[in-house]
Amino acid sequence: MTSPRLQTSTLSPAAGERIVVDRLRGAAPAYVFLHGLGSVRDGEKSRALLRHAHARGRAAARFDFRGHGESSGRIGAVTFTELLADAGAVLDAVGPAVLVGSSLGGLVAAHLAAARPRDVRAVALLSPAFGFLPHMRDLLDDQGRLHTGEGVAFAIEERALADAARHDEQALPRRLSMPVFLAHGSDDDVVPPALSEAFAAGVPHREVDLWIVPGGDHRLSRDIAAILDRMEALLQRGGVP
Repeated sequence: MTSPRLQTSTLSPAAGERIVVDRLRGAAPAYVFLHGLGSVRDGEKSRALLRHAHARGRAAARFDFRGHGESSGRIGAVTFTELLADAGAVLDAVGPAVLVGSSLGGLVAAHLAAARPRDVRAVALLSPAFGFLPHMRDLLDDQGRLHTGEGVAFAIEERALADAARHDEQALPRRLSMPVFLAHGSDDDVVPPALSEAFAAGVPHREVDLWIVPGGDHRLSRDIAAILDRMEALLQRGGVP
């Protein structure tokens, strides 16, 4: 398959700040990929999603959250609220979308979908980082650093810790009115799959699919093709064009 041709640009989610975005032209709704904590927009899963979109003539976008990759800001200083603003700026730019979020990106995707149901046509959560925000402070080492599943360690500022505590995760599944797909590895040693099981059980409609990927780890990179095919099946059942 020919590699998708991307257009790279920047958006400004706040004064003096920038996020870097790659976009693929195509039909709406667009797929938007949201990467995890300590990761970047260009990875195995985002490349697979771009190929998936290209094969279907669909638009797609991926971007670096602030504090990551080529975007502005410093990891550990950026708040969850600011990550939501980053994803919201991309949603404003691309229009109606299917959000595909990995780990912390999945948590951002779920919160953004709950806040903007008219713009988010469906949401796909891959190893979503449920439980992370309320327990962030407890996850720090004795030097105030957080260690990610990617092997990255960085100090977390108090502003980020205080902001994390403001976001209600308990009510989140009940606020999702669009089709919801979750994929979680059975062998995930970062986020327990039981958290995705509980989340799926709390979604108040029938257009929800949870796949506990046998032998899958937190990254789920080796399973991404099957994950995207199963996501697509749910989109079709849910009437997402």
